Amino acid sequence: MSILILYGSEYGATEKCVQLIMKHLRGKVDAINLNQTKPGNIDNYDIILIGGGIYAGKLQSNIVKFVEANEECLRSKKVGMFICCKEGEKAVEYVKANIPNRLVNDLFMLEHTGYEINLERMNRLEKFLIKSIFKIKESYSQLNYDAINRIGNKINEMDR
Repeated sequence: MSILILYGSEYGATEKCVQLIMKHLRGKVDAINLNQTKPGNIDNYDIILIGGGIYAGKLQSNIVKFVEANEECLRSKKVGMFICCKEGEKAVEYVKANIPNRLVNDLFMLEHTGYEINLERMNRLEKFLIKSIFKIKESYSQLNYDAINRIGNKINEMDR
């Protein structure tokens, strides 16, 4: 089976999750950061994993646009999602608010993979806001490695 991971990563947490997931997967895996590259033809992939971050309750717009533009094709694939956000208990709610329900209902998995605060990758205004609002002094990571392992295991099981 061929696997495609499509993701958006602003500050690096989602990209880090993609790298960790790819280490678990067997076979050919392609990964495309939608912030940098437009995917070509996705018809050749059996499994598509979509990942992104939630900011103020919104999934990154390039992911939403991609899903909306390719909804019919995605419905014929095995599609899973993973979300990086601080409010893990709301991850499913956020996905349902941003992705068409027909697609959400067909996902083979939806995982919350935790989050990171990467002050080094933020501009001055973003750093100021994060430090002021959330009282954060330094970067830190709260990635959910169990969820990342579950993603890899689930996809490998599907690939048998």
